[in-house]
Amino acid sequence: MRVDELDISDRVAQALMDVGFVNLHPPQAEAIPIALSGRNLVAAIPTASGKSLIGYVPALKTIVEQGRRVLYIVPLKALASEKRDDFDRFRSLGIRTHLSTGDLDSEDRGLEDADIVVATSEKADSMIRHGSRWIDSVGLVIADEIHMIHDPGRGPTLEVALTKLMRRNRDLRIIALSATISNSGDLAEWLHADLVRSDWRPIPLKEGVFMDGTITFSDRSVREVPPASDPIWSLVDQAVADGGQALVFVNSRRSTEALAVRFSKPMGAIAGRELSKAELDVLEGDSESTATGRKLSSCVANGMAFHNAGLTYRQRRYVEDGFRAGTIKCIVATPTLAAGINLPARRVIVRDTSRFETNSGNSPIPVMEVKQMCGRAGRPGYDPYGESVLIAKNQRDFDHLMEDYVEHDTERLTSKLFNDKVLRSHILGLVATGDADSEESIVDFLRETFFGTVSQLFGIESVVRNVVDFLEREGMVERRGETVAILPFGKRVSDLYIDPMSASILRDAVLAIRDDTPVMPVLIAAAMTPDVLGMYPKKCDEARLDAVDSEYGGMLLVDPDDIEDYIYDFYRSDLKSAVLTYDWIEEVNEDVMTDSMGIGPGDIRSKVDMMDWIIYSMNEIALIFNPDAVRRVRPLLTRIRYGVREELMDLVSFRGVGRNRARILFDRGIRTRSDVMMMDVDALASMPKIGPILAKSMKDQVGGTPLPETPSMSPSEEEAMLDEMAAAYGEMPSDAPADVPVPGSVDVAPAPVTAEPVPKKSSKKGKVEEAGRRQTNLFDF
Repeated sequence: MRVDELDISDRVAQALMDVGFVNLHPPQAEAIPIALSGRNLVAAIPTASGKSLIGYVPALKTIVEQGRRVLYIVPLKALASEKRDDFDRFRSLGIRTHLSTGDLDSEDRGLEDADIVVATSEKADSMIRHGSRWIDSVGLVIADEIHMIHDPGRGPTLEVALTKLMRRNRDLRIIALSATISNSGDLAEWLHADLVRSDWRPIPLKEGVFMDGTITFSDRSVREVPPASDPIWSLVDQAVADGGQALVFVNSRRSTEALAVRFSKPMGAIAGRELSKAELDVLEGDSESTATGRKLSSCVANGMAFHNAGLTYRQRRYVEDGFRAGTIKCIVATPTLAAGINLPARRVIVRDTSRFETNSGNSPIPVMEVKQMCGRAGRPGYDPYGESVLIAKNQRDFDHLMEDYVEHDTERLTSKLFNDKVLRSHILGLVATGDADSEESIVDFLRETFFGTVSQLFGIESVVRNVVDFLEREGMVERRGETVAILPFGKRVSDLYIDPMSASILRDAVLAIRDDTPVMPVLIAAAMTPDVLGMYPKKCDEARLDAVDSEYGGMLLVDPDDIEDYIYDFYRSDLKSAVLTYDWIEEVNEDVMTDSMGIGPGDIRSKVDMMDWIIYSMNEIALIFNPDAVRRVRPLLTRIRYGVREELMDLVSFRGVGRNRARILFDRGIRTRSDVMMMDVDALASMPKIGPILAKSMKDQVGGTPLPETPSMSPSEEEAMLDEMAAAYGEMPSDAPADVPVPGSVDVAPAPVTAEPVPKKSSKKGKVEEAGRRQTNLFDF
């Protein structure tokens, strides 16, 4: 079936064909007509089988022919950028696409004129909480990678957001795109949708197990692999020699780096090249060279790379683009790379099918996750086939991998909503937005979630009662007979999109802040909230953490002993998060930080991002309960966002100036905006890392040629300006693989404070290293 045979206008059909969509794959030919007919749809088909087009065609029809708007929900920011770029290819239709993944405490500029918004589930839910009028005009919601609903971190938010949207607009159409799962029928039942399930792939996938120099595939065919000193390298080498590329999945960051370094020498003989200075700048660090960055650049120069959460956004983007361009022949990655990012390879090698979990030790990786990795094998248009290979150590291991992974169905998709921590946040959100106004209506809402569809909800009434009791004790809601009403504090917490327990801890902290409170106790209080996941304290951290605890242990704004179930080990991990943030705002070199704490540069960014948001939330809560505390908290917002001491705060207020450029200016006597105003533009341009474009921009910002007044700059605007500067000074590689961008409410009356806070009860049992929501942030460049 061809695209122009579908029930769409000639304009839409031509636009699709202009970008290469002409003939439909069998699953597309079955699913798209259902979606175009106005019925809800769940499409459960393999990775790389064309799921995206099943969403794109109805989206274009909805916008162009029906004049309605489209919300496209994705689980990851990286995937959001990819989808935004895809929709931008249809600009000829006059479609305006907006990417919304950042600040959760605002509606987001750019929404008003957007025809389609690509958003993470957290941002979609935040838009609902803030009463976004744009949401009310949506006619179609597309939930991509909906199988991620099983993820304990992201799943409940997606589940609640979709339920809210369906309850608010019973005529709303839903298209859910999923990998192949065993109980896709449950998803279809929940969404009142038709189900299209298929195992068809455009590129044949052969799944097998490697042992003793031979790959045995599920159809019992075999392939010999030339021997090598390392069995993993033998598989990589064969794939590259055949004209393909390889992805190797391992279970830890350390293994990604070790394996990539080990394979760099032999790969260098095949695909080695010299990197430009601009490429080295991107790979070795956004603003400061780090050991991890130098290791990465050495690997890339030899055609190898590693990919994990310890890398910065720019480093990860460069590796992904380099792999797509073919300059990188093999990536060694953790499983997160398989979660929705379009990065196929000829051969996928899964070395590990178990990993260490904080609460359960060494645990098997779910079949669904392994299948997601394996599904990356085979590049449409490039590879005649794809191979996924698991590694067996012996015959017993071979039998286990073949039976329990290669030939096994994925696990049943389950809801992760039935959890006290998750429910207290979402129940507060339901009351704050008016989606529920009593315990009974909260239960009614939960019955319409995926959780309510697949379970009997035994005991849910008592769970809801306990959560409402907690929210009432904390002054966030109030019982009025049978109804539950939101209070100003609760409304603000809901808008801030933080755990109510975090808000409780922050309230206690701001009530204890005085004008002479040091910075470190403020950071420790922020790090103790459930939203800031702790960093595992290593042996190398002990002396520093002991010293900090000794100095500030008696000044804590919130006593850990007052927090129920708060384990001392968690205090040490939270202390490490506070120490990392303190070093960041004291301008400690990133290489020193990564080396002394045993972390990657990406860890610094992810932790700083979350601390930035929690300190912002602390400032907002201080405005309600102790406005005097704002004097101590507010300066930390700028310091954390840019990683600077107080003396640089005026300079980093310039768009385009981060911690490195600000320090260069300050050390040369330019210390305030007034100094910039008085300085000749040519003299300013001659400063290291400034140049004429940025110099003119800075002069405009202080009154040369006035710029339009805006409260802040969106990430896309920031990236555009930085790319312009980079192009002018050769800071971006002319031969780099694709673009490597720089990462760049409802008002309520304050609630009176009449009493000291009630001691808080909390559970931090779920705090683990390196996870949690990320916020938009501007880093140096």
